[in-house]
Amino acid sequence: MLNRVLEISQENRYVSLNRGFAVIKEKDTEIGSVPLDDIAVMLLSAQSVTITKNVLNALAEKGCVTVLCGKNYIPMSMVIPEYSHYLFAKILKGQINASLPFKKRVWQQIVIRKIQNQAIALRVCGKNDESEVIDKISVSVDSGDTSNREGYAAKMYFKFLFGEEFCRDREEEGVNSLLNYGYAIMRAAMARAVCSSGLLPALGIHHENNLNQFCLVDDLFEIYRAMVDCVVYKLVQDGESEVTPAVKKILAKLLNARIMTVEGVSTVVKSMRYYAMSFVKALEYKKPVIELPVWEGDEYGITILE
Repeated sequence: MLNRVLEISQENRYVSLNRGFAVIKEKDTEIGSVPLDDIAVMLLSAQSVTITKNVLNALAEKGCVTVLCGKNYIPMSMVIPEYSHYLFAKILKGQINASLPFKKRVWQQIVIRKIQNQAIALRVCGKNDESEVIDKISVSVDSGDTSNREGYAAKMYFKFLFGEEFCRDREEEGVNSLLNYGYAIMRAAMARAVCSSGLLPALGIHHENNLNQFCLVDDLFEIYRAMVDCVVYKLVQDGESEVTPAVKKILAKLLNARIMTVEGVSTVVKSMRYYAMSFVKALEYKKPVIELPVWEGDEYGITILE
């Protein structure tokens, strides 16, 4: 069903292919196997993993994204499927020809939803007053977010959520490593949705780093960050500060979290495809209006759809 995360976190593991299964071994001893059809993201967080080209090709054929992590679960590279979308050339021309006003209007919508989701995260974490402060910022986002309401809101939001002493730094341990892990999984799933929709991930809406091949992925992914933040907050409240196997399992389940789309109730991983296709439609009709998934939140913050 392409909704599972397979992580290789132990050193000196060998991954091979056998009859539609990814087989993990330590020397000559089989540790386990997973059907390729079930894997949405394969995360290689161990530094000494041996994997065959056949496995990478087979995973790509199934639509799986393979993420190679560096220190502290920071993604260093991704192996993404080379989809042969029948409208690829047309969609690519649409991306290239998208006007600056078009991209600024789309980015405005993304930033508004991102900030709204941050407000929801604060609310479900019991910070109602802080939630209202952040929510008010969302109404002042202009086209292209020229006044950087996104950065302003983020600075306040992380302090509200994790405390005045907290600083978002990918290189730091603790809360930051938990966030890194959750973001890596969600970003990889977003990359798969972008590519399967015929979009070129390097051509972003707002992000324009010449060293980043996934600018569009990072643009669209922004609205999902608060869902990771919410789960990490609850993990920290429960005394978790390290990326343990139990914590990884909880964060991986975010791909199956409940979210509303134009198609109704959906999982996060499915919503990403609808979201990317909405952007394709906007490009086609040259109308900067996209259908953004809606996270409603509840008393638990995240509802997992089995």
